[in-house]
Amino acid sequence: MKKEVIVIGCGPAGLSAAIYLGRANIDTLVLGKQKDSQVMKAHLIMNYLGFPKGITGEQLLKNAMDQVRVYNVPILENEVINVEQDKESFILETEDGKVYESKALIIATGTPIKLSGIENEERLTSKGVHYCVECDGPLYHNKNLAVIGNGNHAAEEAILLLSYTKNITIIANADRFEISSKLRDQIKKNKIPMITKSVKSFDGETKIEGITLMDGQKMKFDGVFMGCGELSAFDFSAKLALTIENDSLIVDKNGMTSVKGIFAAGNCISKCRQVAKSVGDGCNAALSAIRYVRNKEVYQDYATSKN
Repeated sequence: MKKEVIVIGCGPAGLSAAIYLGRANIDTLVLGKQKDSQVMKAHLIMNYLGFPKGITGEQLLKNAMDQVRVYNVPILENEVINVEQDKESFILETEDGKVYESKALIIATGTPIKLSGIENEERLTSKGVHYCVECDGPLYHNKNLAVIGNGNHAAEEAILLLSYTKNITIIANADRFEISSKLRDQIKKNKIPMITKSVKSFDGETKIEGITLMDGQKMKFDGVFMGCGELSAFDFSAKLALTIENDSLIVDKNGMTSVKGIFAAGNCISKCRQVAKSVGDGCNAALSAIRYVRNKEVYQDYATSKN
């Protein structure tokens, strides 16, 4: 199947891009699994424009997919397992063995959460176990919280949480901390306890109630924030010679990567990790891809009747 643009990713960035592509009558296909989007795990998003009472991540993505389909852009729940460049086209293979071709790509795969392997982590995700302080920290004013991780990311998350509560404990889930001296000084200044023990399990049935350490010690917490670092989402990037720095794809102001015809948007290009930023990135990448496939400098919206 040949398309003008293929979008890889079903999160806010990819779906935002798909809307703009569809409105411009670009022959587009979206590939990806919605469950892989971090937004699906967001219990309630309170900082996205237009939803004063908040909206669940699942509902936001459902609304976005419905909007994409208004412009007859197909969305296939299929994982891309290989991408290769063939002259001026890109060849994609999905997990079911199907092959697709496009003139341009928009990569919006996000950055998958790195699971720690702690018992019950996946079951209690969004039920007290969280991965984004900016997103979920405001839910825990004056609550007792744990941050899991032994590196700078964990320290930074703990410091951010100070805006909401002073009751924070960092648990290394390892036998030592590897935190910069600058961050250590901030941790010490704010009297945040640091424990060099490993975590066996997260405890609770319908929500987090506490944790059990490997030595059997139990600790009560109202919430847990994971600061164990994140995995790179770009297993196929080496084949395409895309430039990566600190697990983020490098793009120019137009959202184009180091390879002509490949654009990127969302968490895979930014550490901001916010829905609003991802939606804007998707718009930028789509407008640039439209100009690229049409060899034009100005974006033209062909769906004005559907405004």
